[in-house]
Amino acid sequence: VGELDDTILEVRSTIFALHEGRADEPTGLRGRVLHELAQAAHSLGYEPTIRFDGPIDSVVPDDVAEHVIAAVREALSNVARHAKATWARVSLSVDDTDVVLIVTDNGVGLNHERGRRSGLANLTSRAERLGGSCRTEPAEPTGGGTRLIWRAPAR
Repeated sequence: VGELDDTILEVRSTIFALHEGRADEPTGLRGRVLHELAQAAHSLGYEPTIRFDGPIDSVVPDDVAEHVIAAVREALSNVARHAKATWARVSLSVDDTDVVLIVTDNGVGLNHERGRRSGLANLTSRAERLGGSCRTEPAEPTGGGTRLIWRAPAR
């Protein structure tokens, strides 16, 4: 039942996004995120799945939306460059107080001894400038994959 509910939500989100039109430059945060996912598919070798929840286009102001788009782009770039993943899932939700971006993959996981972490530092800095946060955790209890949780106030 839970999986069916998730599927229905994804179908509704996709239908809503398709109603935005097909202009060269997508409008609204939802359309812009879909555009970023399509762009990321080239470097990933597959198209990430997406789930939207809440009034994405009507609650998130433009200045916060710019940071969300940059966070989506950076997170998927990190998956493409480092994760060796065969799938990635993106979830973007908004409620009365926060916008939350979650990017999950089934890759090799984070190696904290690996050196440069400028992409994650940039994501954290963006969230903190808005009064939010960014953290990563293993996607699986066994330590496989990575889940990035980026949160900012939806002012």
